[in-house]
Amino acid sequence: MELYFCINLQRAGNTLLGSILNQNPNITFTANSPLTEIIHQLDLIKTTDTTALNFPDTVAFDNLITKSFYSYSETYKTPYVINRSNWGAAGNLNLLEKYFDKEIKFLILYRNPLECLASILKAHKIKKEDSYKEAEYYMDIEKGPLGNVVNQIKIIKNNYKNLLINYNQIVKSPKETIDKIYKFFSIPEYNHTYKNLKQFEIQGTQYDDSIFGDINLHTIRTDRILKKEYRIEDFLLPAVIEKYKHFGKEYES
Repeated sequence: MELYFCINLQRAGNTLLGSILNQNPNITFTANSPLTEIIHQLDLIKTTDTTALNFPDTVAFDNLITKSFYSYSETYKTPYVINRSNWGAAGNLNLLEKYFDKEIKFLILYRNPLECLASILKAHKIKKEDSYKEAEYYMDIEKGPLGNVVNQIKIIKNNYKNLLINYNQIVKSPKETIDKIYKFFSIPEYNHTYKNLKQFEIQGTQYDDSIFGDINLHTIRTDRILKKEYRIEDFLLPAVIEKYKHFGKEYES
């Protein structure tokens, strides 16, 4: 099995891209994965658990953690797995470097952070007048779900083999975008369809957004690939747009 990694901004076409890639029976593009937390917890046991410290068999623990990357992924039964999670966070990168035993290659899914923020507020039905407070949370470089990922992109682009895909590339040129991904990961080509898509699923399992309430976060349009056009000004205050208008611009394409 070849295992690769993906980081992404929320609302950057993750579900759409996954629904396309997973047409190929040789590929699994995962949903947002708990594998980072699994690796973190195993490392925590190794370094803090009394029993583990009393008999510090670090070789056995290291072997267990390294194999966890593959044992978690082998259930998909595909030769290529792209695991999507918060891998670019500092602690997760450290664990990846420490325990993953092959070359680390990243797929980066990017979209203008203001578009992502507007899409998030739209999906969660948050009022425009509350957008400044929400922006301070989402765009925070240290902990924000959008801001921190933009910071992760800089680190990954400077230190690892990576392919950055912009949301607009997915919707405007899906075939060319998929071809780039296949070339980057050295995956044999596959004849994908870009119409009559299926909702994202892996081995019959789909997202259950009901855990978030009456919110639809992971349903894609299936008849064709089309960007839903709306004005960010309808969801974001002028002060928000002004403050973050240059945020992440170096990754636009």
